Amino acid sequence: MTDSTYDQLDSGIKLITTNSANLVILPADSGFDALRRQVTVRYSIRYGKIIAETVPAASTIRLAESEKVDFRR
Repeated sequence: MTDSTYDQLDSGIKLITTNSANLVILPADSGFDALRRQVTVRYSIRYGKIIAETVPAASTIRLAESEKVDFRR
């Protein structure tokens, strides 16, 4: 993926998060990370009040040993 594509994706996320009248908090390191992992909205805030909250999912891989994963690698 080119840098300009990454920047466009990141700008699109900023448009609906930090640059909006209300606020959406995503559990991601960047806009690209949010889209890549298709994260759910953690908090939705309107006029300074939390109007919706999603509890993060916990994923575990069970092979030879159990390992918690967050799909960030």
